[in-house]
Amino acid sequence: MKKLFLAFAFCTLIFSASPKAHAHPHSWIDLETTLLFNEDGQITGLWVGWLFDDFYSAFTLEETPRNSMGGYDQSSLDALAKQNLKNLSEYSYFTFIHANGKTLPHKEVTKFKTFVDNNRLWMEFTVELETPVDPRTQKIDYAVYDPTYYVEILHAAKGDPIQMVGNVNGCGYSLTSPEPPEELSLMAAALDQDETAGDGIGISFAERVVLSCP
Repeated sequence: MKKLFLAFAFCTLIFSASPKAHAHPHSWIDLETTLLFNEDGQITGLWVGWLFDDFYSAFTLEETPRNSMGGYDQSSLDALAKQNLKNLSEYSYFTFIHANGKTLPHKEVTKFKTFVDNNRLWMEFTVELETPVDPRTQKIDYAVYDPTYYVEILHAAKGDPIQMVGNVNGCGYSLTSPEPPEELSLMAAALDQDETAGDGIGISFAERVVLSCP
């Protein structure tokens, strides 16, 4: 997992400036998600939007060339997003969609967009399922999280960060907040930036979106 965050351009200079330098997580993402339905009311995938924290954004943008208008060079931002997504592909893009408790296979991400919003880096991408799934016949839920909890990913506190588009056909959702055991939280807080508790810790700190359909 460490190579993923090298691709994300993390470094100890960022974490030394943070009061949480010696605890997991080391970076934070404000999340937005949109479930995608086709005309038959089947789920075809999930659109995911990430707004990176100030520390990560500042470090990354410091190395990003400017264009002639003074803004950030879009081709450089696109190249960064493409590299990040290439590495994230090894970890299901931190996006896990389940039907009746089983993780659904997905296609390689090809649709993405990135830009800078108020000095914070934004990246969005679409995770398309290999086969559309009917939420009226199967129990569907999803979670977006880093399995190692190196990065904390939670839906944004403001606005309406969870959406559904297409032929929703009366479906709704509920959002379940994480409730990790106290001992697990203490263990995560004790981990240094170059330590990991393995790929199983992150799910305990993940939000879960559960669909309900008539």
